[in-house]
Amino acid sequence: MKTIGVLGGMGPEATAEFFFQLIACDPCARDQDHVHIVVECDPSIPDRTAFILGRGEDPLPSMVLATERLRAAGAQIAGIPCITAHCFLPRLRALASLPFISALEAMETALCAEYPGIESLGILGTAGSKAAGIYEANLKGRKILWPGETIQHGKVMEAIYGSRGIKAGFRGSDSKELLLEAAAALKAQGAQAIVAGCTEVPLVLSQDALDLPFIDPMRILAKALVAAART
Repeated sequence: MKTIGVLGGMGPEATAEFFFQLIACDPCARDQDHVHIVVECDPSIPDRTAFILGRGEDPLPSMVLATERLRAAGAQIAGIPCITAHCFLPRLRALASLPFISALEAMETALCAEYPGIESLGILGTAGSKAAGIYEANLKGRKILWPGETIQHGKVMEAIYGSRGIKAGFRGSDSKELLLEAAAALKAQGAQAIVAGCTEVPLVLSQDALDLPFIDPMRILAKALVAAART
């Protein structure tokens, strides 16, 4: 089996949750049968959204260094449990010595197989992902819907980045309600499914709370990495 590398820390809780996703996607009868996983959790990597919006440092150099640490630790394939960081994946692939599986590329494959009738996707993601157009670039042929600016900044970004948001360590009802209101707005716009477009979103939101299919790219990435490790 190949060793999986996790380029994490963006943020730490999402990285921890992704580790659990990898284990859940690899059911085994005993410890020794599981895939080998190396986790590089570096929270010092500069904020991805801040850079995309012209307010911060480029995270790519730190991502390259973290990738080299994964390779030195024995990783043979890698994934990134941060959707906004996928904006930098083309440049990272050109510079790094590890092959990366893209959550968005894996998501396109999964959508074709599991949700062939869904054509419009409502995205609950960061302003950085929206500005970079990563969903539009990777899910061509599907209608990508984002909340209006007021809801995007006042509800989605507040739920993720607010003083009592998910990145600040709060998983209470406040963030959940903000995201549910944004999901309702996306449904009104015509969304046929809601995408957990930021890795922090599934920390407070699940399928049980929604009346539309809830698609988690991180779970899809975890399945793809485990399958690749076992190939």
